[in-house]
Amino acid sequence: MTTLDRATAQRIVDRAMPVIGHSVNVMTPDGIIIASGDSLRVGAIHQAARQVAETCAPVVITEQDACRYTGTRAGVNLPVEVAGKIVAVVGISGTPEKVLPFADLVRVTAELILEQASLIEVSRQRRHQIENTLLALLNGEAVSEHWLEQLSIDLSKPRIAVVLEPGQPHLPWLTDIVTLARDLERTDPEALVVQTPDQKIAFFFTDRLPQDAMNAAIARLPQNLETATSAATGAIFTNNLQACYESAEAALQAAKQRSPAPVRGHYEDFPLATLWRSLHPTWQQEQLNQALRALLNHARSDQYLKTLRAFISSDGDIQRCARQLHLHRNSVRYRLKGIKALTGLSPFRLEDLALLYLAMESNHSFMRTNN
Repeated sequence: MTTLDRATAQRIVDRAMPVIGHSVNVMTPDGIIIASGDSLRVGAIHQAARQVAETCAPVVITEQDACRYTGTRAGVNLPVEVAGKIVAVVGISGTPEKVLPFADLVRVTAELILEQASLIEVSRQRRHQIENTLLALLNGEAVSEHWLEQLSIDLSKPRIAVVLEPGQPHLPWLTDIVTLARDLERTDPEALVVQTPDQKIAFFFTDRLPQDAMNAAIARLPQNLETATSAATGAIFTNNLQACYESAEAALQAAKQRSPAPVRGHYEDFPLATLWRSLHPTWQQEQLNQALRALLNHARSDQYLKTLRAFISSDGDIQRCARQLHLHRNSVRYRLKGIKALTGLSPFRLEDLALLYLAMESNHSFMRTNN
């Protein structure tokens, strides 16, 4: 249903008056002037407007007739219809024979502006419904198939999520998610986008490889935000937006662990660390912290951690690790044995190495505190 607000009514006045050169009033169907070329008339009762709304017919008022209607002046007043319903009355002040030629022009202008405002409002309401539905899905809440069909949300196709995070807590972000969503619907109708309560932006694409999905999301940002925004993609899921989002969010945190923001990361880059983060461990995390405590408190902790990271990134190949660190392979072995002595976990044993990897990658705040 189209409703008339003061801002829209004033737009009608501002659009019409420069063209016709006469004062224009916009009234509600019950005869209240809510916009006028004469600001002193705003809020006054316009009796002729009530008659127009009741009869659905124009009312022409001469100078002699003006005294018969409360709050009126000479001119012409016409009904404004949208979808077959009178939603406003427009009046043009002046001698009838001078203003009548402009009557239909002003009426049509008013109807077009109100129809546009109605379409924008419908679009915003639909976007609000979509956003609330997506947030519900991300929280794991059940949403009926009928409602998803109403909103044209198809979850049956495999989707990948891209999570964008501003580099600073109060960095100017996307000012109008509705505009972003509308543009996305035009260029990629199957894509979805939502702003999360913690001010991240989550995109959900179909038929995209991780890097292609990330590029498509970042391309939506204003240029001044691209380099200050962290981004990550998750794993691909069907009928599970929550898993799409949580895997991308966990990948983002794992990427931030490895390098200072802004970062770019993918689930495939470090699946083990991402999976561990997404499980939200409690006592398990404390066990991993204890495994590294002695190492982190050691005077050469930075040296040991650097060696361990290089050993892992070299897939356990001591020669590759030595080249990466510009050391002799025996020096690498010596450091790795030192790690075993401090932690009780041997980097040469696969299960122990996995524990060391998780301990390093899954709790960055602990490591910052103890480094």
